[in-house]
Amino acid sequence: MTRIRLKVQGVTDISANLDSSLLILTDEAEKRQLTVICDAAMRFQFAIRRGRHVGSKEARQHAVEFLQYALPEAVASLIKYLTNLELCVVIVNIFDGQYRAVLEDQRTGTAIPIRVSDGALLSYADQHIPLYCEESIWQMQSMPYAGENAPGISMPLNTLTIPMLQKALDDCIEQENYEMAQKIKEEMERRIKD
Repeated sequence: MTRIRLKVQGVTDISANLDSSLLILTDEAEKRQLTVICDAAMRFQFAIRRGRHVGSKEARQHAVEFLQYALPEAVASLIKYLTNLELCVVIVNIFDGQYRAVLEDQRTGTAIPIRVSDGALLSYADQHIPLYCEESIWQMQSMPYAGENAPGISMPLNTLTIPMLQKALDDCIEQENYEMAQKIKEEMERRIKD
């Protein structure tokens, strides 16, 4: 199976839902992207690792100290120094609005399920643990990447949760965008049948 190597571009807020954010993953050429819904805690985790944690000088210093003892970095160190595992994170499918991923030993093929956002964080914390997406998922789900500062982010409907779909449906009806409202309604009905 062919895999696409991914890299983390950043995390952005979802204005409609302040508890959720979007993790932006691109191919290495930065031509296409996947957007993965994640929580505020994950947004914080990526912000401090990317040096974008907002706050006082003391808060920034605390963030740097935090990374010395953070779990992803500690686990990556344990893996590197105490095992002969050759790990990678692979996005393998999508089910009920959520991407599914595995942490895989590349030598044996042994795979353990992991949240995509946690896998991306582990990969970001240790460059020796690459992040991939199965090509079939990439072809079906990726959207053109317009850059980090582009206004708005395109997402496939099948990556939104039911509450997000309901909010989008309500917004489309309010804005009289009935064509999009119909597509959202069809996605919701498809999930209820499954």
